[in-house]
Amino acid sequence: MPTPLYVLLIIATWISFFVLQVLVIDEKIVTVAAVIFSFFLFFRYERGEIYIYLTGVIIGLIIEVGLGQVARTQFFTNASLFGVPLWLPLAWGYGFVVMRRIGNGIIEMVQRD
Repeated sequence: MPTPLYVLLIIATWISFFVLQVLVIDEKIVTVAAVIFSFFLFFRYERGEIYIYLTGVIIGLIIEVGLGQVARTQFFTNASLFGVPLWLPLAWGYGFVVMRRIGNGIIEMVQRD
């Protein structure tokens, strides 16, 4: 049963990834950080989360490539995967799992009261 501290830890980890992305310019370092965060995410593995993660990676890649090629809403100078940085689809997958865990944690905390 998740505690409020666990939910805050998940949120802090997720936010720290994006802070790292803003402060570090080199895409390779951010990609390695995304992979490390992903492994950290599955350290507390729950059944089926790998499918949620892979769904987030695929949907994120489709959305980012689509927005980059069709709408031209954003542009990455150091992009290496169809005009998208390598770390970005990994961050989408990470975000899918984090949102699920945060939602489940909030529901369990509310039901406990």
